[in-house]
Amino acid sequence: MPTPTELATQFRNAVNRQDALALGRLARTYSQLYARMKDKLDALLLVISNMEEPTKGQVFRLAQYQNLIRSIESELTKYSGFVEMEIKANAQASIDLAVKQTAAYLKAAGYALPKSLPTNAIYSMLGFLQEDSPLWKRIGELAGTHAQKVADSLLEGIALGYNPAKTAKMFESVMGGGLTDAMRMSRTSQLYANREAARASYAANADVVIGWMWNASMDGDVCMACAIENGTIHEIDEPMDSHYNCRCVSTPVVKGYEYDNQKGEDWFKGLSESEQEKMMGKQTFDVWKAGGFELKDMLGRRHDDVYGEMLQTKPLWDLLGGEPPYKTK
Repeated sequence: MPTPTELATQFRNAVNRQDALALGRLARTYSQLYARMKDKLDALLLVISNMEEPTKGQVFRLAQYQNLIRSIESELTKYSGFVEMEIKANAQASIDLAVKQTAAYLKAAGYALPKSLPTNAIYSMLGFLQEDSPLWKRIGELAGTHAQKVADSLLEGIALGYNPAKTAKMFESVMGGGLTDAMRMSRTSQLYANREAARASYAANADVVIGWMWNASMDGDVCMACAIENGTIHEIDEPMDSHYNCRCVSTPVVKGYEYDNQKGEDWFKGLSESEQEKMMGKQTFDVWKAGGFELKDMLGRRHDDVYGEMLQTKPLWDLLGGEPPYKTK
């Protein structure tokens, strides 16, 4: 039988393939949206280039400016609908995949007839996918939020005297924020659906599954919190409350099976000091090396309106018992 680490890698690869296809669809559709905006932007920049020292007010009153902003909001509204459909479809596919992954694992462990829940029943159990959840509210706000950001940045660029080329570059950058948000929402909902569906499958097989194990992608991109969680074992009723865009997966802990995976803290302590410093950041590394805190102290939680409690790596000021440097009175 494959080891838990090998199975976790197989599971992660399958999830990543599914994720890559979904992100590709989001990116291609957004690229088409951006292309439709290009002519309207060019028309605005042409008018501005023929104006002497245009002010924010002058640009705001231009028909070309108003036309561009209206079109952006309209296009992003349609894109939000596409994102919502993608998230629903991707979540269902992730649930199907998680159920199949759990069944394959248990069969490999010698349990030939693992119990399974209907995937539509699992979907209905996931609160963040319900129609009145904050997730859909966030998607609904995508158009207005990003249209306003584009409008503000264009006017600011004009006020600062940006030339047409620089303004176009800024427009491209700010418009990219909409795609980034859409991808983050899609990826995270897909990964959460997969993890929660897996946990539901573990619960359905609680006669042989006694918990689940955290399996992180132990490479140069893993965050400190996920690296520390790697190899830890959790109760079935504990959700895998990871962070946005997290690549970690869970594997079931099965009765009578020996686990050989390496704990995250041991893995980190086996790295060179330069690798440790790169992961932690110099200041945090120096404090840790001097005995200022234990690795497990870096595990933190924050509340998210969509997913509830989410994992985070505590910043240095928190580890030292201070207040955030940006806190206002």
